[in-house]
Amino acid sequence: MGSYIRPSLKIAAATTVGAGLAYSGYKHWQSTHFFFNQVHAESLPSDSKAALKKMEWKGFTELKLLSAEQYNHNVKKLTFALPDDQTVTGVSPITSLLTRHTPEGAWIPVFRPYTPVSDNDLPGTVTFMVKKYPNGKGSGKMHSLKPGDSMKFKPLHEFDYKPNQFSSLTLIAGGSGITPIYQLTRAILNNPEDKTKLALVYANNTEEDILLRKEFDELAAKYPDQFKRIFTVTKRSSDSDGTVEQGYVTKQTLAKVVPNKLSGTSHKVLVSGPPPMIEAVAGAKGGFGWTQGSIGGILAELGYTKEEVHKF
Repeated sequence: MGSYIRPSLKIAAATTVGAGLAYSGYKHWQSTHFFFNQVHAESLPSDSKAALKKMEWKGFTELKLLSAEQYNHNVKKLTFALPDDQTVTGVSPITSLLTRHTPEGAWIPVFRPYTPVSDNDLPGTVTFMVKKYPNGKGSGKMHSLKPGDSMKFKPLHEFDYKPNQFSSLTLIAGGSGITPIYQLTRAILNNPEDKTKLALVYANNTEEDILLRKEFDELAAKYPDQFKRIFTVTKRSSDSDGTVEQGYVTKQTLAKVVPNKLSGTSHKVLVSGPPPMIEAVAGAKGGFGWTQGSIGGILAELGYTKEEVHKF
């Protein structure tokens, strides 16, 4: 899948015709009405957390950047302050936060979604990992921010999940396509009542490009019976410790983690990555990325149906 960091989405919104044109060619969000309506917030996990205030999302909310940390050669870890230190985002998985800004000298606003890598019940702050793309209007703006600068955000709900909804989930990602997968993985494993088994296949160009590797390793060590992961890279470094496989996401790779179709268990496959990878793994999305499209690629060869796969 390469060094893909989750693609910026230009969304078919209804704010203006010009804005709508600016979104074409990018991934379409699943429910356009979330652009105007408040996102569904999940119940917070304890009485103490329930006492915290959930952030109101009736429109775009302006948040100030607290810190910007260079994570690797083209990714920054950006932490923004919520309205106060007792406020949590309260968003449910999988939900990204849509950014909005108008470049200097332009009249068409730029919208890009980024999925938080911080927990939704963490008070006071929200954190993202953002890759900078050449000539990227959204990522360039995010990378240019300095502590004290502001950005506008609004939730964009992308996938409904209920605890124990499936017996198991196979998660296939590349680059920053990992951020919504990480959000869901954390939510499931942090809930002792959720017994869903998780298997992750995460592809990148190099080991340096693997985001949240330490965090995923820690989750695998803490929940060995519930969470498995495979990291694969196109180019393995000379000092690799051998825990990372070399190569692309193939039928043989996925056969290691997707359940046997005759097992009779309920299963879902989530694919989050660049269009070429999604097409190879699960078939291309339809309607210029606006719809799920038909099932194809490796998952079709393995016998999976459209209803058993979700593409981001």
